[in-house]
Amino acid sequence: MITLFLDCGVAYVWNSDDWYVLRTKYRICGSLIGSLPSHPRQNELQGLPLALMSEETSLLVNEGICELYHLPHLHECPLDELKQKIDEIDRRVLEDQKVCLKKKKIEQLTQKIDVILAGKKQKLLSKGIIDVDLDKNELLQQEINKISDPSPEHLLIHLPTQHHIVTEKRRASLDSLVPSVLDDVGVIKCAVFKDLWKKGYCITNGSKFGSDLLLYPGDPVKFHAGYMVRCISNQTSFYPKTIVAFGRLSVAVNKLAVLAFFNNINKIEYQTIQWHDSVNV
Repeated sequence: MITLFLDCGVAYVWNSDDWYVLRTKYRICGSLIGSLPSHPRQNELQGLPLALMSEETSLLVNEGICELYHLPHLHECPLDELKQKIDEIDRRVLEDQKVCLKKKKIEQLTQKIDVILAGKKQKLLSKGIIDVDLDKNELLQQEINKISDPSPEHLLIHLPTQHHIVTEKRRASLDSLVPSVLDDVGVIKCAVFKDLWKKGYCITNGSKFGSDLLLYPGDPVKFHAGYMVRCISNQTSFYPKTIVAFGRLSVAVNKLAVLAFFNNINKIEYQTIQWHDSVNV
């Protein structure tokens, strides 16, 4: 079972294998909010952790796909013993980098030793030394001996994406999620999300299109969203201009506007809004 970690009311996925399973097997998209190690100094492509909407978390826990935990001591100042352990891990990481860098430099020197040898001979000839006899292996060893260990400030900083120190974890309940999934609005959103998810849609947050949810026929990387869904109470009142604005917005972005709500027998119903500019009133 996949573990979700709760922090400040939001559930996160820190493991790349778990993210892949949720994405490919369960159609859970979430939002990647971390820096991407392979593409630093940019924010167009994001990496772990994966932040989940409250509706996604509720669905995963209730369906028995995930377990929700929080780490009560995560934000506490570490004890001296733990600090020493972390320093030792960092030291080993730096040493491993030094070994890898030295190995890479030796490989580069081995590939370029003929060029280095020719350059040495040319330099000696320019000084008038004609009888030049250089041993390639000896020269290679001399160049290897010149390799110095890089200083720590020139090495990469290792940032683990999972908490690599054993710490206490406790089960967390869904009432800890923010926004809440237990108030009136949260109950409607969770019910709509679950119903649409069971219908086979991929679902993401719809706030950038003025809605609660966006529906995709497949993975959002491959498809455009076809529907923008607002979750409302069946007692909600609208000004006509609000409905018109929602309908026109959906047309402008090539999507269908959908209102989702509980009917009188407590089942989810959907009402689409379509804007026809050719209709004269």
